[in-house]
Amino acid sequence: MGKKALEIQFQRLIMTPLAAIAREASEILTRVIVIDALDECKGDRIVGLICRLLSQLHGLGAVRLRVFLTSRSAPHIVGAFKNIPHRSLSLLDFSDETKGDISAFLEEGFAKIKADNNIMENPWPRPKDLDRLLALATNPSPLFIYAATLCRFVDDGTDNPTDQLEHWLDQADSNASQLNGIYTPILNRLLFVYKAGEERQPITSEARANLLKILGAIALLVTPLSAPALAALLDMNPGTVNFSLQRLHAVLDIPSDPTAPVEILHKSFSDYLLRQEGTGISSFQVDRVATHAMLASKCIDRMNREDGLQYDMCKLRDPSKFRDDINKDIIHDRIPLDLEYACVNWAFHMQHGGPGVPREDKAYKFLQKHFLHWLEGLSLLRELPAGITSLRQLIKVGLAPGLYLLC
Repeated sequence: MGKKALEIQFQRLIMTPLAAIAREASEILTRVIVIDALDECKGDRIVGLICRLLSQLHGLGAVRLRVFLTSRSAPHIVGAFKNIPHRSLSLLDFSDETKGDISAFLEEGFAKIKADNNIMENPWPRPKDLDRLLALATNPSPLFIYAATLCRFVDDGTDNPTDQLEHWLDQADSNASQLNGIYTPILNRLLFVYKAGEERQPITSEARANLLKILGAIALLVTPLSAPALAALLDMNPGTVNFSLQRLHAVLDIPSDPTAPVEILHKSFSDYLLRQEGTGISSFQVDRVATHAMLASKCIDRMNREDGLQYDMCKLRDPSKFRDDINKDIIHDRIPLDLEYACVNWAFHMQHGGPGVPREDKAYKFLQKHFLHWLEGLSLLRELPAGITSLRQLIKVGLAPGLYLLC
């Protein structure tokens, strides 16, 4: 069900069950649906579709529903509500209350950090420093993400919290945008290696390039990957990836389970890396188009590898065997997460990779050699619809003119 069209999911999982309740209920039921961070949906069209589908709930007679959505303001978000009855509230209308909440959050957060780390300074932080941090978190707009990211950075376990806070204050610029004020101190910290009793040393150019490659990939992956799967897809040493990630807990969700995906905690970090809406600085700029091209190339390399796509992927030696009769563990073993990602998403990165995408030199040769193997892999993964989408994307970039009839 999770891979079916959004309209079908809405009808079967929400509308039909609620309509059945409405027919059986003896009194009107009141319920609230809360959807957080609508702006993090990928694709402007999806946001509009979600809003149109949710507006259909208004017609349920015996169930009184209210839908509460939160989002950053953006043109496509505002446009999605243009012809839908709604009420809007802005945090700016409650700036005093929000400022008080952020102040309480910072005070409680620092009190916990102080207790957990046996910080003897008193008071800590100093009142003037706390006032400055509150001003940075609330001007020109109150941003809880500023306060939350600050606390995670100070207590990320990589250094003494008092030193971390001093670093943040040293880097804080009242004239910078708030997103720059959040993320620049964190990434600046990554540009140096700190060793006890020694002066800090800048990281090598290779380490810097690896860091930006990893961050760019995480920001632009269609679906998040675990650290080992990310390393395999990028063809990087897993230790290099883990070392780069270990100091990014303030901005990334890095689970203790190595098989769980690494995800960006807040979309504003992606905006910062990709320099959207005037955020970011050149030192940490991720080139969106070049990164898509790199990911497209890495996906093709992964599928071309000796342990990549091939005839009879699961070594069944029985082409008549149905997909449902194949053990799932065998499929997952033969098509690990990084290879699965490459099969499903390589064409998407091709479409967005601009002139830097690998065309005749790599992509066309891949299709000549592995087209049927690719379809076999998609079938085993139950992702054949993604294959149709991929073919359309390839046609758009001029790679598959002979495949029009298949689409």
